[in-house]
Amino acid sequence: MFPVNTQLPVEDILPALHNSLSSKDVILVAPPGAGKSTRVPLALLQSNIFATRKIIMLQPRRIAARNIAHYLAKQLGEEVGQTVGYRIRGDSRVSKATRLEIVTEGILTRMLQNDPELSSVSLVIFDEFHERSMHADFSLALCLEVKDALRDDLRLLVMSATLDVLTLEKLLPNADSIACEGRSYPIETYYRPDPTAGFIADKTARLTLFAAAKHQGDILVFLPGQGEIRRCEKILAQSLSKGCQIHCLFSQQTLAAQEAALLPDPQGRRKIILATNIAETSLTIEGVSVVVDSGMQKGAIYQLSKGLTQLRSQMISKASATQRAGRAGRLGPGVCYRLWSKEQHQRLAEHGQAEILTTDLSPFLLEACVWGAKISDFALIDMPSDAQIAQARSVLMGLQIIDANFQVTPHGKEVHTLGSQAHIATMLLKSRELSAGHRSLACALAALLEDKDPLGAQAGSLCYDRLTLLQQQKSHPLWRAIRQWHKKLACDVTHWPLEDSGVLLGFAFPHWIGKASDSGRYGLVNGTGAQLSEHDSLTGQSWLAIGQMMLTNNAQSNAKIMLAEPLSRQQIGKYFNHLINSETRCEWDSSRSAIVTQSVQRLGRIVLKKMPSTKPSVEQITALWHKQIKERGVMSLPFNDAALQLIYRLRMAKEHLTDGQWPDVSESGLLINLAHWLMPYLHDVLSWQQLSKLDFYSLLLNQLDYGAQQALNQLFPTKITVPSTSRISVHYDDVGGASLSVRMQEVYGLADTPSVARGKVKVQMILLSPAGRPLQQTQDLAGFWKGSYKEVQKEMKGRYQKHFWPDDPATAPATTKTNKRRLASG
Repeated sequence: MFPVNTQLPVEDILPALHNSLSSKDVILVAPPGAGKSTRVPLALLQSNIFATRKIIMLQPRRIAARNIAHYLAKQLGEEVGQTVGYRIRGDSRVSKATRLEIVTEGILTRMLQNDPELSSVSLVIFDEFHERSMHADFSLALCLEVKDALRDDLRLLVMSATLDVLTLEKLLPNADSIACEGRSYPIETYYRPDPTAGFIADKTARLTLFAAAKHQGDILVFLPGQGEIRRCEKILAQSLSKGCQIHCLFSQQTLAAQEAALLPDPQGRRKIILATNIAETSLTIEGVSVVVDSGMQKGAIYQLSKGLTQLRSQMISKASATQRAGRAGRLGPGVCYRLWSKEQHQRLAEHGQAEILTTDLSPFLLEACVWGAKISDFALIDMPSDAQIAQARSVLMGLQIIDANFQVTPHGKEVHTLGSQAHIATMLLKSRELSAGHRSLACALAALLEDKDPLGAQAGSLCYDRLTLLQQQKSHPLWRAIRQWHKKLACDVTHWPLEDSGVLLGFAFPHWIGKASDSGRYGLVNGTGAQLSEHDSLTGQSWLAIGQMMLTNNAQSNAKIMLAEPLSRQQIGKYFNHLINSETRCEWDSSRSAIVTQSVQRLGRIVLKKMPSTKPSVEQITALWHKQIKERGVMSLPFNDAALQLIYRLRMAKEHLTDGQWPDVSESGLLINLAHWLMPYLHDVLSWQQLSKLDFYSLLLNQLDYGAQQALNQLFPTKITVPSTSRISVHYDDVGGASLSVRMQEVYGLADTPSVARGKVKVQMILLSPAGRPLQQTQDLAGFWKGSYKEVQKEMKGRYQKHFWPDDPATAPATTKTNKRRLASG
């Protein structure tokens, strides 16, 4: 009989849970510390319902899966791997006697792909489902398909501390929902925002020191990531007494370091645990009565445009804040200090975003293709976007894992069987085509890319330095992973051909092969950019194969290269020739304002070579001109004044006259009809300079037949004869007006204002002085002669005494001469 801890709140709902699971699936909601992850699995092992088959419990975090397995095994008085075991990536402790397996990441998905009936499993438990990992979402969807089609006796138990039960009930409409109220001690919450400038680690350290001085008991401090934890640790170590032990808790630590953080100090010393959000749920940390919360976490956001995951510091959700505070009230009354204001708290999101909406979907898509279904076919709480699916498809097709019809290729089947990330699996499989040494080197690179950097970012990005270290230190922890890959690929440790490290990285990440530019930036095959750190030893290399990059908080900047190897042009030609393509490109050269045709050789988006090519086709020329004119606007064409005047006259004709088929020469009309009035004349025009030499007036006038041309000239004349017999040009403008600039003496005797368009538009008369300067503008010439002309006459007589300034200009004879010459000729 298994031990029973009657102190756990979940004990109260165990009978109801047993009863429901006998015939139904169950959704169990219970707060942290209720015993979901520890008491429930042990209790279910005792049930006759699950006596003949295994129980699988999915945990979203590796550290939690391993620690829970050790805790449960200890409760049974056994070693882990007997009744209770675990399987995580790169590590497993199971045996034939194992009845409860705690698994994580893609392990459950792999079990389902290998055995769709889950024939050896009676119950699947989804623990901490509120964390909404992509694998949990997908595994639940697969399990629902298995239940529906193959195993109606398979039971599902979805457990969470906080959960949108209504949404989940839509996926499991026949499941029972059970809530455990739990038991928690009162927690005093204090909001202590720190408005000073500086690092979040520094602010959190100050608040931690304040809490340590004010309260007794162990303190759990939440920080965004490992970097902030180490900085905070250094500050606290300088200020706290030696009787206080500082522990760090994050996923990359050894099991021993994790256990030291979780268990009470053997010497009874006070503990301060600096942790990431892995300490929010699942893990039990004994002795904690004070929580200091920075309010920040590292969120992984996949940038579709760059094909990179960006770790970004962001505020936590209200649900996470509640989970964190709850760690202080497990054993007694507790205190929580929050490094933000109460007003900020009200603005926090209720829940964190599901991972499936913010991650690289290529692993998910590969699993769906192997399963033989579309992503849209699965029962998912949140459906990924079409853009995510398209990006994932592009990645998998680029690695030749799936084809255009989402069918898995023979290479893709091998990649899936290998059970590694698609890029790394591709490298491992392609290394077999070279030599045993290349195969062994690929295993080392796989371990290096999947695990922690043995030198750290400060050592530069060169993989060669890490590989040399591994050759010198055969006891390095990374060798465990290398030997595991050796076993899978059936190869022995041999000499590594380090000169081909870049080739192998290129096999894994062909879209990240980069060529250096003059600025030091590397343009990549996929069209994005990357940058080496200052003084990196790879600076100056013409070509790089990049294995790891990191996006900074500035999403617009180039990615920072973390691991890379140099490549030669010869290696690219030998191993990546299938990525090189040649094409003749006809394009607009902005620097020359001309159409140029080149034969371009490219490696993806990287230009390898450009050479002048033959004259482009008529179709290419007209397409480029159409694009340029559309982008610039049709009125940007180099129309001369005559062409512009014709356009304005035609616009007025279309507006004021209905008895003619006038062409539409508005901006939109000219653009729509480009193919009719302009494009036939551009077949040999290759530059803007040549374009400016076209007779646009004639091209536009060609839209009118002879009768229409005559009518236009009559109704909208380009010149008007004034009383002096001079023919004066009429100026038409873009707002539908007409004007006439003429010396005042030449229109004496003109009683009424001239007009166009059968009198519908009066001409604006701009009356000039003998020196050609405007004296008056009017569309009411008769009114001007009778009115303000007197003032003009008075002023002009004194200034231009030789000129004729009659008292009654409406009836006076017009003249182009001075008074003296006019009288002499009379």
